[in-house]
Amino acid sequence: MNLVNKIILVVFSVMAFLSTISWEANNEEFSRDFKRAITLRNSKDIKGLESLVKEIQSKWSHKNKRMYGALMVNTLNSWASAYRRADKKAPMNLIRQYAAQALSTYNPNKPDNISIGTEFALVSILHGQYIYTKGERTDEEWASYRRKGSERFFHAWRRLENAIDEDWDPNDIPVENVQLPEGAAGFPGMPPELIKDSVLRAEYEKAIERNREKIKIRNEQLKLRNIKKRYFRIVEKYLVSTYSILPYNNAELQNMLDSGVKDKKTKEQFLKAIEAMVPKEKNR
Repeated sequence: MNLVNKIILVVFSVMAFLSTISWEANNEEFSRDFKRAITLRNSKDIKGLESLVKEIQSKWSHKNKRMYGALMVNTLNSWASAYRRADKKAPMNLIRQYAAQALSTYNPNKPDNISIGTEFALVSILHGQYIYTKGERTDEEWASYRRKGSERFFHAWRRLENAIDEDWDPNDIPVENVQLPEGAAGFPGMPPELIKDSVLRAEYEKAIERNREKIKIRNEQLKLRNIKKRYFRIVEKYLVSTYSILPYNNAELQNMLDSGVKDKKTKEQFLKAIEAMVPKEKNR
């Protein structure tokens, strides 16, 4: 390779990550540590953020994986941002080490895990910025790095597709106030204990629980679809940008798409973007 190839691609979007946070924010301790990172970032307190990263690693990694991952993403990005605000070079290798540690905690056999949105965000920290300069990496090292990033993005994508319920009906909207069962006196949405008849009260409680579950499912499915919409462009840009650099390996990319994306329409969208951006002669 005679030309210097240098591309910096920032694919991590803070808004994309923040949109995935929901119930965690209701935890007082989580909220406090989350806000601390933002405060330290705004004051350009680099050392304070470094200490906070270590504290989160120590305190949260064994306490709650979901919250640990979300806090780590927020703090690592705040740390890197504080360096930029101070016109200093961020220790990206160290930041990526923390991101890799958080990513490695995922265990499909355990219920407590980093969320899908957090996984995408961690992969973005690891592979969202890359530089390929002649002499700094061999072609083999670059190809390995590119492949690892693709595998990580597609792992998150498989989790996302498996979690999305294609049969879910977005038009089946939960009610604000559950109707009372026939025969019960009162008003919709009133407390169940106001119904004296035990049979009618039990029927009403079940209806409330069904509606509550419908709300939960709706919120989750909407969030997953939002993640898919936001990270599709990020993954697309990563694939197009990295696989348009020598050594080309379109066959590898095709195999990853086949194994990593099951939705036919989404796969076609990825391929369309790749074919449009990568010259045909580079795909040979």
